[in-house]
Amino acid sequence: MIEFAFGVALLVAYVLLFYRYHFTSRRSMAYYSLALFALAVPFFVKDAGVYFASLAFSAAFLWLANIEAADELFKPLPNAREFRYLALVPLAALIFLFPERPLASLLVLAGSIAGAGIYIALAKSDDLRLIGFAEVVFSIVAAIWGLAFSSVPSELAAAVGAVLMAYAILRAFMSASFFEDFEFLDSGPDVKEGLLIMPSVPEEVLEGALVFSRSRGDGPNRFWITKVSDERAISPTNLAKMLDMAVKFMARAGEKGVRPVVVIDGLEYLMLENGFTPVLKFLTTLRDYAHLHGGTVILVGDDSFLSEKERTLLRRLMG
Repeated sequence: MIEFAFGVALLVAYVLLFYRYHFTSRRSMAYYSLALFALAVPFFVKDAGVYFASLAFSAAFLWLANIEAADELFKPLPNAREFRYLALVPLAALIFLFPERPLASLLVLAGSIAGAGIYIALAKSDDLRLIGFAEVVFSIVAAIWGLAFSSVPSELAAAVGAVLMAYAILRAFMSASFFEDFEFLDSGPDVKEGLLIMPSVPEEVLEGALVFSRSRGDGPNRFWITKVSDERAISPTNLAKMLDMAVKFMARAGEKGVRPVVVIDGLEYLMLENGFTPVLKFLTTLRDYAHLHGGTVILVGDDSFLSEKERTLLRRLMG
C-alpha cells in the first residue's frame, strides 16, 4: 500500500509537469514528466522486466531533460548536442544486455542516471544542482532495488529516492521562468499599448526594453537570436523560451511600476525558421500579455516579405 502511494505521488508530479509543459512549451518539462511517469510504472506492475524498462526510459528522458534545462538557463555546457546521444545508452543496455546479463544492464542503467545527474550539477545553478544530487542518490537506491528486487526495504528506498527527485524537479520547474536577471528602466517616450511594427526603435525606448535581436548586443535585457552557441543566445526555433522570458519580464516590470516594452528585431528570420502560423500564434500570445500588463511589443522592420494574406492576418492582429 505504501509503494502504491509513492507511485501515485510520482504520477501527480508527472501530471503537474506535463501541464506546465503545455502552458510554457518547455521541452525540459516534457522530458522530466515522462521520466517520472516511467518511474511510476514499477510501483503498480511488480515485474523485473518492467522495472528495468522503466529505468532505461527514465534515464534516457533524464538526459534529454537535463540538457534542455541547462540550455533554458542560458548555461549550456560544452558539446551539449553530442551529449544528447548518451540518452541512447540506457535504451541500448535494455535491448542488448537484458535479460541475459542483468547485472551489467543494471550498472549501465544506474550509471546513466548518475551521469545525467553529474551533468546537470555542472550547470552552476542551485536548483539544477539539487536535481543532479537527487538523481545521483536515486541511481544508487535504484541499483540496490534492482539487485534485491523482492526486498521491501530496497523498494521503499527506491520509492523515497524517486519522490525526492520528483520534488527537486518540481521545486525548480514550477516557477514561470528560470531567467530573472532583468534590468527595469523607464522605457522613455510613450508608445501605443499592444503589438506594433516600426521601421526602427528610438534608443531611449531600447534602453528599458527586453530586446531579442539578430544583432549581438550588450546588457542584461538584450539577447541574440542565433543558432550559434553563446551564453546570451536564443535559437530562432525556441519561441517558447522567448515567450516565457517576455511574459516574466512584463509581469516583473508591472510589479515595479515600469511600463514593459519587448522588442523583436528579426521577424523575417523567425518566420523563415518556424513558418508563419507558429510565429503568428507566438505574437498573439505576446500581444495578449502586453495588454494584460499595459505593455508594448514592437516588431522592428516591415512586413513586405509576407504574402498579401499573411500581411492581412498580421495587421489584423495589430489592430
